[in-house]
Amino acid sequence: MKRTIFIVSIILFGIACNNTPEKMLLKNIQQLEANKSLATSDTLINSYLGFVEQFPQHPYAIKFLFKAAEANVQAKRNLDGALLYEQLANQYQDSSLAAESLIRAGFNYQLINETNNQKRVFQQFLTQYPKHDRANDIKMTLDIMEYTPAQQDSIMLARIQGNR
Repeated sequence: MKRTIFIVSIILFGIACNNTPEKMLLKNIQQLEANKSLATSDTLINSYLGFVEQFPQHPYAIKFLFKAAEANVQAKRNLDGALLYEQLANQYQDSSLAAESLIRAGFNYQLINETNNQKRVFQQFLTQYPKHDRANDIKMTLDIMEYTPAQQDSIMLARIQGNR
């Protein structure tokens, strides 16, 4: 609700100033980004998401969605970050950030012990990007997920030593 009121007020202000709502939102985001103390603020995150919602086809939409996910993760809101990374990967599948977003979503699910979501996202990654540079790493992660952390370390060490 706050985001809707915020967006509507910016749109009305933009019309009053003879600027487009798009330009007003961009200017607002630039001002917020200039203040480093607001890097993980809800105000900045909501501005990014409001822009994406209002202008999903704009060239900046993908970048802003990625930044909103990053800001949530930096603010220790890993679930919100993971969901936004997933949204980017699903909404903008042809983006150069889509594969990376799935990887980040998976590892953020891991941080909050959402193993089923982590598996689902990593399997989606392997289905969509089987030849990606990090596909083998993701396969290995999926292979060892069922083991305890100590067992995972032993498996990883054995694999590393076996590659020598």
